Amino acid sequence: MGLNLASSLLDSSVWYPDHTAVICGDRRFTFFELERWVAKIAEILVIQGMRIGDKVMLLAPNVPEFTAAYYAILRVGGVVVPINTLLLPHEIAVLLEHSDSRYFIAWHTLAEKAARAFETVDSCNNLFFIGANQEELSESILAHHAVSPLHYPKKFVLDELYNCVTGNIDYVQTSPDDTAVILYTSGTTGKSKGVELTHFNIFSNALYSKDKALYIGHESVTIAVLPLFHTFGQTAIQNTSIMAGSTMVMIPQFEAKRILTDIEKNHVSCIAAVPTMYNLLNQAQRKHRYNVSSLRVAISGGASLPASIFYEFENLFGFKMIEGYGLSETSPIVCVTPAYAKEIKVGSIGTEFFGSQARIMRKDGSFAEAGEVGELVVRGHNVMKGYYKDPSATENAFSNSWLHTGDIAKMDNDRYFYIVDRVKDVIIRAGMNIYPREVEEILHNHPAISEASVIGIPDNTLSENVVACIALHPDVSVTAIEIQRYCRERLATYKCPKFVEFMQTLPKNSTGKILKRELREMLKDKFK
Repeated sequence: MGLNLASSLLDSSVWYPDHTAVICGDRRFTFFELERWVAKIAEILVIQGMRIGDKVMLLAPNVPEFTAAYYAILRVGGVVVPINTLLLPHEIAVLLEHSDSRYFIAWHTLAEKAARAFETVDSCNNLFFIGANQEELSESILAHHAVSPLHYPKKFVLDELYNCVTGNIDYVQTSPDDTAVILYTSGTTGKSKGVELTHFNIFSNALYSKDKALYIGHESVTIAVLPLFHTFGQTAIQNTSIMAGSTMVMIPQFEAKRILTDIEKNHVSCIAAVPTMYNLLNQAQRKHRYNVSSLRVAISGGASLPASIFYEFENLFGFKMIEGYGLSETSPIVCVTPAYAKEIKVGSIGTEFFGSQARIMRKDGSFAEAGEVGELVVRGHNVMKGYYKDPSATENAFSNSWLHTGDIAKMDNDRYFYIVDRVKDVIIRAGMNIYPREVEEILHNHPAISEASVIGIPDNTLSENVVACIALHPDVSVTAIEIQRYCRERLATYKCPKFVEFMQTLPKNSTGKILKRELREMLKDKFK
């Protein structure tokens, strides 16, 4: 049986050829136009020698070119390796070499660092610049570039090659278990690993997201505010939208007022974002009151959603946000409360996603009862093939077919799951376990606090001290003593922050997730 994720674009172009597939600023593409564009990129890759199973690195922000290149690579049986646009040249080179990418497609504004990385990796055959013509790229970047895909140079300007091909190329019948995408983890816990996701992993996760969680249909309009190189935005927005034949509005860079303007202008009905983004959207909507009446579905993931953000969103936008949970290794969705559910339990990541199994595992490997805290483990159609070229890490990630997520969780009697914290983030103080999320929930309720993250810093006598890292709302002030007193009134004394660190903003990754590892590194010597 064949299954190629790219077939969903072909299907939508047949059923909805004149329907708008992608909007980005003033640019619009119908499904027919997108499919023809994809076919031309695919043909150029094949002319350059690309074979089934070849890896192609993709470096681009949220622009139509990302989606066109993504589906072109899949169309001819290639493996997409989308990477973070914030990476530096030497970081790109490491991933380029590790992934065995033979081809590299880079957005034109990232051309310089892409070229610097490409020139240090001999195993990569060709670098393609996309989104600009030759005049818009510097001579140094274009050294040894070609004007025809029939030549064999090192560099190409893709936009100038479309007239050289017809796009008369069918999509390859890949196997469901063939690798479709390699996603490199963010590296917040150390060295990045390449997560191998199959065509079936991603296809099924997008299908069930569309039909059983987000209810995205042909008339829906989604908005891509999460980076598409990240698994959440890639599956929950891009792939579901393409599969549904709906319209996707792309936001190249997160900016709250721009997003609310686009929601109003394009009648967006569905958004997926992380809590820090929703916090900023709440703040912008509170000030400017955009017409967001078209918005019907908002899903939060990527990090635990503070209850204060949930309730403020409901007050400002007029409906309840849903929370889901997933990770790169699970394509990504594991649990979610479906949109329009009769019951939404605040603080819960919902129930098991269709076709996915989740359990709470004790340290001895047995399964916990309702209400008991343990590690969340997962198995099902969404679980990765493994870590690319890392059999040891793959083996360590599983036990008896269950994937260890590294998240501490509990389940209630209705099989709703709740994330308590990350295993690595638990603070041990005088022998007592402290879950940072519990403290963070209290801090988020303080009217002066915009962002908060709680970490543990080693201490010679108490094992670890609790440190609250805080960013305040503009034009407000509060002292560390006031914050500590506020916590003591609401928490057991041993859970309260011993130290409070005020910051302009907290360090985040490209999806807006607060980087606790960076905070620990920044403050490791300050509070000894």
